[in-house]
Amino acid sequence: MITPRYRHHFHLLPPAGWLNDPNGSCWWGDRCHIFFQYAPDSPHGSGSKCWGHYTSRDLIRWDYEGIAVAPDSPYDCSGAYSGTAYTGSGSLELFYTGNVKHPGNYDYINEGRGHNVLYLKSADGLSFSPKEVLLTNEDYPAAMSCHVRDPKVWQADGCCYLLLGARTRDSQAALLLYRSSDRKHWTLARDIRPEAPFGYMLECPDYFSCGESEVLAFCPQGIPQGTEKFQNIYSSGYLILPEGALTDAPSDTLNKCLLPDRFQEWDQGFDFYAPQTFSLPDGRRVLIGWAGVPDAPYDNLPAVAEGWQHSLTLLRELTVTPDRILQYPIRELEALRQAPVSCPLEKQTVLTPGFSFDLELERRTALAQQAFTLRFSSDLVLTFAEGMLSLRFLNNTGRGRTIRHGVCPQVRELRILMDASLLEIYVNRGALVFTTRWYPENARGVLLASDGGFTGTLWPMADSIRCDAPLPHNG
Repeated sequence: MITPRYRHHFHLLPPAGWLNDPNGSCWWGDRCHIFFQYAPDSPHGSGSKCWGHYTSRDLIRWDYEGIAVAPDSPYDCSGAYSGTAYTGSGSLELFYTGNVKHPGNYDYINEGRGHNVLYLKSADGLSFSPKEVLLTNEDYPAAMSCHVRDPKVWQADGCCYLLLGARTRDSQAALLLYRSSDRKHWTLARDIRPEAPFGYMLECPDYFSCGESEVLAFCPQGIPQGTEKFQNIYSSGYLILPEGALTDAPSDTLNKCLLPDRFQEWDQGFDFYAPQTFSLPDGRRVLIGWAGVPDAPYDNLPAVAEGWQHSLTLLRELTVTPDRILQYPIRELEALRQAPVSCPLEKQTVLTPGFSFDLELERRTALAQQAFTLRFSSDLVLTFAEGMLSLRFLNNTGRGRTIRHGVCPQVRELRILMDASLLEIYVNRGALVFTTRWYPENARGVLLASDGGFTGTLWPMADSIRCDAPLPHNG
C-alpha cells in the first residue's frame, strides 16, 4: 500500500481506478447527484466504463454511493458512456450512450461500433429501473459514422429535446437534435453541420437558456492547436446564441452561427474537458468538468502510482454576460475554510501550511495593468505582461505540461485553490480560469512569491468527501 500524497481533499475523485467525464449532473429531490465515467479496476482507464455516483445535500460534504450504471446489457456491453439527467417528471431519469464494439476487423469509426441511447429511471436516486433502448445506429442519419454519443436532454415550451454529438462518415463535426413528447419516442428535428471547419467531432454537448440568450456548449475534436486558443489537443467551450437559435431558427442561420472564432473556451489550463451544467434549487446555474483531457501528451504517473487517476473540478457558478460567461467557485465551498492566514505578498514570501488551501489575492486598481510574476515554489510561475497571462511549469512537477496562455487586459484579483495535486486559478472573479494538475515534491508547503503588489488571505481547507470504498492500491 502506498500512502496517498496526491489524493484530493475537496475535489471529487474515484475511490480507486480511473475517472473521466461527469455524467447526469443534477439536483433532484433533496440532494445533488454527480455521476461520472468510472473504470474502478485500473488507473489507466482500461476495461468497460460504468457510472460512479456521488451525492450531497449541502454541496459541501459528499458521499460516494457506489456504481450506479454498469455495462451489463447487450446494448452497452462495451461501456456505459456519457449522458445526462432529466428531473422534470418526478423521477430521476438518465439518458446515456451504450457502447458496443463488435468483434472483427473494424476501424470502429465507420464500422463495427454501436452507439445506443439508453434510458433508465429511479424513484429514490439510488436504485434504477431496467434499461430501455431509445435510439440505435439505424435511427441516425445515414451520413453519420459510428461516433454518435453523449445525449443532453431538456424540456422547453412543452417539448422535450435530445442533443447528440456526432462525426460524419467523411469526418466532419455535427450535432443531432431530436424532439419528443414523452422522452421515449424521438424524431430527428435537425442535422446540424457547422459551415466553417469545426474539427471532425463535436462531443459532450450541453445547452441552457438565459434570458434572451441561449448557450450551446460542446467539445470539438480535430481543431488545429494554437498558442492562445485551442491550446490543448481537444478543446471545450461554448457559443452564446440568440434566443431560439438552436430549436427554432432556420437551419442555415444556425449553421452560420457555429464559428470557431465565436467559440469561447471554458478554461485555459492543461486539464479541463467535458463539462456539464445544471440548475440548483435557488436558480443558480453551475458547471462541473473533468479535470483532465483525453489523449493528452502529459501524464499523471504520481497519481497512477497511488492507484487512481483524474478528478472533477469544483462546482462553478455561472454568470452570463453579453460577451462571455464568468465562472466562480460556488459560495458553499467557503464552509470548508479553516482559520485564515494573512498573505502579504507585496512585502514577503509566504510558505503555505500544506497543499490544500483557498487563497484570495487582490491589488490596487492602479496596478491592474502592471506586469507581475507569481511563483509557486520553484516549480510553476504565473506571469502577466502586455495583456497576456501565462501559466508555465519550470520543471517536471508538471509531468510534461509546459505553458498555457490567456488573453487578459488587466489583473485585479486572483483566487487560487490548491488541492494536493490540482490547481484551479480564477482571474478577475472568473473572467479567465486555468485548471492544471501539479505534483509538487516539497513536503512542507508551497512557497509563494510575487512582485505584483498582491495582498490577501489564505485558508487551509477541510476534507469534504466521505467514501467507504477501499483505498486505492498501487496500480
